[in-house]
Amino acid sequence: MTENPEQNETPENPEQSGQTTESGSSSTLSRLAARLEAATLAEATKEVLRQALGDAGADTDSAGGPHPDHRVFLDSVSVTGFRGIGRKSRLPLTAKPGVTLVVGRNGSGKSSFAEGAETAFTGRTARLDKQRSEVWRRHWRNLHDGAEPKVEVRLSMAGDPRPSTLTCTWPGDDVTAPEVEFKRPGHGRRPFAGAGWERPLNDYRPFLSYSDLDRIINGKPSELYDSIATILGLGELTSADARIQSIEKVLNSALKNTEAEVPGLVEVLAALDDPRAASALAALTKAGAPDFDALDALVAGLPDVDDGHLRELRTTAALTGPDLGAVGPAVDRLREAVAVLDDVRASGAEDAHQRGELLARALEHSRRHPDEDSCPVCGSDRSLDEIWAERAADQVEVLRREASAAQDARRELREAVDAVRYLIARVPAWLPAPLVVPWEEWEACRAIDDAEQLAARAETTALVLADACAALREEAARELEKLDEEWRRCVARLAGWLDRARVAHAGKPRLRQVRAARKWLKEACAELREERLRPFEDHSQRIWEELRQQSNVDLRSVRLTGSEKAAVRKLVMDVSVDGTEAAALGVMSQGELHSLALSLFLPRAAAPDSPFGFVVIDDPVQSMDPAKVHGLAKVLHDLGESRQVVVFTHDTRLQRAFKNQELAVTVLEVEREGRSAVTVRRGIDPVAQALDDARALIRTRNLEPVAMTHVLPGICRTVLECAFTEAAWLRLYRAGLAEHEAEKAVTAAITLRDIAALGLFGDASRTGDVYRELRRRCGPGAVDLIRRCQAGAHPSGTPMPDPRRFVNDIEAIAQTVRKPEEPTP
Repeated sequence: MTENPEQNETPENPEQSGQTTESGSSSTLSRLAARLEAATLAEATKEVLRQALGDAGADTDSAGGPHPDHRVFLDSVSVTGFRGIGRKSRLPLTAKPGVTLVVGRNGSGKSSFAEGAETAFTGRTARLDKQRSEVWRRHWRNLHDGAEPKVEVRLSMAGDPRPSTLTCTWPGDDVTAPEVEFKRPGHGRRPFAGAGWERPLNDYRPFLSYSDLDRIINGKPSELYDSIATILGLGELTSADARIQSIEKVLNSALKNTEAEVPGLVEVLAALDDPRAASALAALTKAGAPDFDALDALVAGLPDVDDGHLRELRTTAALTGPDLGAVGPAVDRLREAVAVLDDVRASGAEDAHQRGELLARALEHSRRHPDEDSCPVCGSDRSLDEIWAERAADQVEVLRREASAAQDARRELREAVDAVRYLIARVPAWLPAPLVVPWEEWEACRAIDDAEQLAARAETTALVLADACAALREEAARELEKLDEEWRRCVARLAGWLDRARVAHAGKPRLRQVRAARKWLKEACAELREERLRPFEDHSQRIWEELRQQSNVDLRSVRLTGSEKAAVRKLVMDVSVDGTEAAALGVMSQGELHSLALSLFLPRAAAPDSPFGFVVIDDPVQSMDPAKVHGLAKVLHDLGESRQVVVFTHDTRLQRAFKNQELAVTVLEVEREGRSAVTVRRGIDPVAQALDDARALIRTRNLEPVAMTHVLPGICRTVLECAFTEAAWLRLYRAGLAEHEAEKAVTAAITLRDIAALGLFGDASRTGDVYRELRRRCGPGAVDLIRRCQAGAHPSGTPMPDPRRFVNDIEAIAQTVRKPEEPTP
């Protein structure tokens, strides 16, 4: 019935069979990836899903954390100065699958071990989450011994030659702020917060208290959904969907936001009397999608997108016409050159110039024709000889000196005319209508040969044309300024929208891919969710069948409704009462609800993907009737085949339920003495305890004779009573008697023979058959031994020549009768 709690074997994972366990998350992701490759989706959509699933898979890595291939078991829990424990007390455990009951009265300190271990792992306890009173938070330290609070949990991890250790201390008075150090062989010491255990502890929390049971039933439906979805490996699918949804949200929000701005832009552009606004409005409202290139050009103000009217205005505003600052001086120069030339002519310099030129030509002619006999000028027969030539040359030189002023005046006149003509611009390719005639008249001045007329006409036409240009320029500038001011206000808004809208519309193809990916993922997740939920549901129903014990409530199904990100998501438990469908929370008693909560918790704790080989359950028996306690013992025993199950309870019914059903269990008893001194010892069954008392009496020296003749027989009678009572419980349980009926029958058996009859036959009225049955099963001397035990209560007592042999014989009878014989087929 008991095991040695000091045994510390390296555990083997009973769920391993030479193959690596694939976690639920990675298994789900791999199966989803296989479905994806076989799906008839566009390659771009598949790539969106591959990236999302790949990122979700990367999130499942927990470097340094526990792994389901190397499960963690509890080796011991030591507590100092925390809650109900003063000086250091150690709870030894067997680090392998099996059930350990930690029993003790209320206030013995047993829950301090459970809460200490939970705090070391998670940083807080379920009690703290539920009871947030300032009193509880401030007075969590033990009042006695004065030791600093400390919790030390030794762990056994497959593959590690030595235990690992979690050491939890508190630097201050805040119970929610412990410092936890993790020491693992070969890995040194490190803060536990960075050791990679946070996610497994959240997903597969191996601690269950009475508060947790209440929270499972009374918690939010979404919390129940999340806790179950996580262990089914759906959390990674949620992460993948969240990534795709975030992409969709960004793309969709950008598109919606830009589209929401369009009506406002349309209104502004439509109200603007500007050809650019009309062009922008046409580009903005173009069927299908806006013409972003046209809008870009409009915003940038490129010339090739200007409307004809705007181009005319800009050209007009750019016209300069005649440069009066240059025309005036040029005309003045021309007039002065004309006046100078007139003065030269009046002074004879012009005549000297003409005569000098005539003689120079005659001289040149005579030199070319030396044999000519007549004068080429007057026709006389007087020849132009050398004497004449010499005299003529001298005269030319004199005349040229006299005519130099005339030459300079003529040259200046020519240059002045050229300067005026240079300033006369030709008619541009396009001119506003009012400027065509003035500009043509201005251009016509180039053909005037008379210098005085040129000066007069150039000056007049330049002034007229310059004034006309200036007037038109000012008018065009004013109109452009008005148009540009309104356009600038509009274009600033349009430019800001354009940057966002181009990006948003460019994301439309990807948005379609993302939406297709989400649709596919949603459908695939629904199928996988049902597929992975089925074993969990089956496990919960098997547990409920064990725990229901005479309840008329059937658990029909456990379903997840909604989706991981839905506002309304919940775990739905369909039940029926005597065949009529009902809501679980509305028809179940408190005990049934707690049994249902266990049916939901235990499959989660026992999930194949959990890296924790242990489950710690504190006070699960409350509100359960005796029948359900027996069912709980069976459920815990079944769980103990693959998990280390540590149950803290003050209710003796659970221990008795294990014994009555002959289920293996280790019992540790916790006792609290003065000043919060807590001790833990291996539980001893009542038969063994009474036998130890008897042998201790025998070993005691210098006892009065009455101790052997009266006290020892009384102790041995207790041995037999305990053995017959144990047999009675087993027999009544095997007979299918309800727990409360069995308890009533055992309580009604008063005398030793009554108890013996109940243990031997299951019927306390068959006292007359007791001795005959004892002789059959234990030998002829058994009846005499029992009579001697009864005689110890009489004044004369019973002789005790060989006390040691007497106790041994009583032990033999007790060991024989404590186990009812199997019925003969």
